Amino acid sequence: MKNKILLIIPIFIFSTIFGLEANAYKFDFVTVGDVVKQIQANFGKLRSYQANFNITSTRGGRPSTQTGTVKYKSPDKLLIEFSNPAGQRIVSDGKTMWIYIPAMRVVAEQDLRSGGDVPAPTASGLRRLFSRYHYRFAGKDQPEPQKTGDPLYTLQLRQKETRSGYRSMKLWVNKDYMIVRAQGETSTGKTVEISFSNIKTNVDFQNALFRFELPQGARTIKNPMVSEE
Repeated sequence: MKNKILLIIPIFIFSTIFGLEANAYKFDFVTVGDVVKQIQANFGKLRSYQANFNITSTRGGRPSTQTGTVKYKSPDKLLIEFSNPAGQRIVSDGKTMWIYIPAMRVVAEQDLRSGGDVPAPTASGLRRLFSRYHYRFAGKDQPEPQKTGDPLYTLQLRQKETRSGYRSMKLWVNKDYMIVRAQGETSTGKTVEISFSNIKTNVDFQNALFRFELPQGARTIKNPMVSEE
C-alpha cells in the first residue's frame, strides 16, 4: 500500500461548507470581503451543528456518489458517518483523527498535534481556506437568483499558490451566511460537489459521540497524511 492513503472522501472541502447561524441577517453586504468575514464570524459563534450531505465526484466523465451525515462540536470535534459507502466514517476528538475504510479494513490514525495539517470544518479551517485562495463574486449581480429557490451569494475561489487540494472552488451562500453547496476541481480534472440539507445548529452533543473504537480485525496506519506546508 502506498504510504499515503487515498481518502475516499474529499476532507479538504469539508473545511469550507458549514456556516452559520445568523438569524437576523439580511443581504446587507455588497462586497465579497464582507460576505467572507460574515461567514467566518458566524462560524466562530457556533457551539455545534449537524447536516446531511451528498457528494458527487466526477473523473473522466464517470460520476460516483456518497451520502451521509456530519456532526461537529466546537472547537474541534467531528463525526462523519457514511450511508454510502455504508460503514465508512471519520472521527476526531480534536487531538487525533481516525478514518475508517471498511472495504479495506483499514483505519488511518492521524495525530493532529504533530505535523498533521488535516483541514476540518472549524473557524481556523475557514481562515486557512480564505488565506490560501483568491476569492471574488462569481457573477455581476449578487445575490444571484436560483432556479431552486431563494437567491444565493456565489463565490469563486482560486489557489494563490499551486498545492495539493482543489485548485479552484465555487461556494453558494444563503442569506444566513451558510455555505449550502460547494464545488471543487483538482489539478487532475476531478470535480467534487457537496450539497447540504437539514442543517441544524447548536445541537446538544455529548463528548462520547466523538470517541473512536477500533473495529475488530482492522489494520491501523499511523499518520498517513502529509502536511501541505
